Amino acid sequence: MEEKVRRQVVAKTVLVTGANGLVGSAVSDLTEEYSHYNFVFSGHKDHDLTKEEEVKQLFEETKPDYVIHAAARVGGIGRNLATPAQQYYCNILMNSFVIHYAHLYDVEKLLAFSSVCAFPAGAKMLHEDILHDGEPYPAHYSYAYSKRMVDVQIYAYKQQYDANFCSVIPGNIFGENDNFNLENGHVVPSLVHKCYVAKKSGEPLEVWGDGSPYREFLYAKDVARTCMQLLESQIELPRRLIVSGQEEIQIKDLVQLVCDAYDYHNIKWLTDKPNGQLRRPTNKEAFNNVLPDFAYTDLRQAMKNTVMWFEQNYPKVRI
Repeated sequence: MEEKVRRQVVAKTVLVTGANGLVGSAVSDLTEEYSHYNFVFSGHKDHDLTKEEEVKQLFEETKPDYVIHAAARVGGIGRNLATPAQQYYCNILMNSFVIHYAHLYDVEKLLAFSSVCAFPAGAKMLHEDILHDGEPYPAHYSYAYSKRMVDVQIYAYKQQYDANFCSVIPGNIFGENDNFNLENGHVVPSLVHKCYVAKKSGEPLEVWGDGSPYREFLYAKDVARTCMQLLESQIELPRRLIVSGQEEIQIKDLVQLVCDAYDYHNIKWLTDKPNGQLRRPTNKEAFNNVLPDFAYTDLRQAMKNTVMWFEQNYPKVRI
């Protein structure tokens, strides 16, 4: 009897930068579900992506088939205002080196994270096609431009090298393993931490503004699932893709979700503080065309999961 030759199937390698960050941690939670891939996670302590020699070393060591570039120097409006030079310098270097070496090492697919902050300040509806149609919101200026350049670089590499790269533009992501810094964190992790402290002390939860703005919030594990589904898809990646929450929610209702998760409703609105932009809705057409059957996690459940994780891990959380 002729013996059948068994061909060994080599698992494709997925390199994830920003391993200890919000998106990187969420991808890590999916490794069992996607066990047919070989995942390599790199955090800041492993490789400093602002240094070209360390980026080169990372790609030489891993030789990835796919890259999810989630590493970034991030923060809320406070950090963007306080350290605009570092926000630009660090992000522009990380993105430039990672995208370039993804090309040099023949990466099949690259997903590099941008930000909705990169969109023009006066945009009524955020759509992929208007990304460069005006200056970004002043408070996010340098950070926003560093993220906008992700799209420019990817477009250049698509034009010259036919690279199958995509600039992923996420909305307001939150979830477990977030940065819960009280001063420089994004809105959800800051609220989660502030409400925890307020409940412990019996003091009111102080929230900037009057709660009137609307935002779209997206659970980090949904972002991770989006990335993996894009990598598995047979389609040519779009140049840029907005990945945002399913619908807008007013900040005052978001605060209620946080308070409901803690069962603590002593709120003080600091109406002398800025609200930020009133609305920043996104157009979902491109996303729905690429992933028409994507199932979002219920926002209330996602918030409960985040608060539960925070309580279980405090004070050993990123702050």
